Amino acid sequence: MKEENWRINTGKVTLWLNEEDRGDNGKAIELSIMLGNNCNDDELRSTYWTAIRSIGSSFDDFPMARRGRESALPENIELSATSVKNAVVAAFAGISDADMIIKVILPHGRTGGAYSTIEALAEEFGNKAYRALVQGFKDGRWNGDLEGNVPLMSPPPVKDKEAEKEV
Repeated sequence: MKEENWRINTGKVTLWLNEEDRGDNGKAIELSIMLGNNCNDDELRSTYWTAIRSIGSSFDDFPMARRGRESALPENIELSATSVKNAVVAAFAGISDADMIIKVILPHGRTGGAYSTIEALAEEFGNKAYRALVQGFKDGRWNGDLEGNVPLMSPPPVKDKEAEKEV
């Protein structure tokens, strides 16, 4: 595994590890990350990465469980956006009176239904935050900078009502 991919992937896993205590499996993952950080061999890093994915696969919320397209975002933007997403999820998951919240905050109108748990609502808001940051980066309104875990991003411009009518 190339060093840049290693840094991106282990950065996501490290953020995940910091969310809660993962016990002995978490310690094994941390050790594998440390060993991979200290080696200069792409093949050996791949071996450590295989071990990390194997150990992490026992957790439902392991961030690298799904396969798909690699992010086209620069490493610092991806890590910052993921960090903010995780903070948003944690904030929403910690809302008090969760039963009331999931009864009145509903998914998008076309989706219908309701959120099954506060964690499902939290994950949706985390994903929404992530998408907003990616769009902010694409629009040039955010360069990945954070103040604590708050992104330093300017909001999108307000649309002119006259221009909306013409469309």
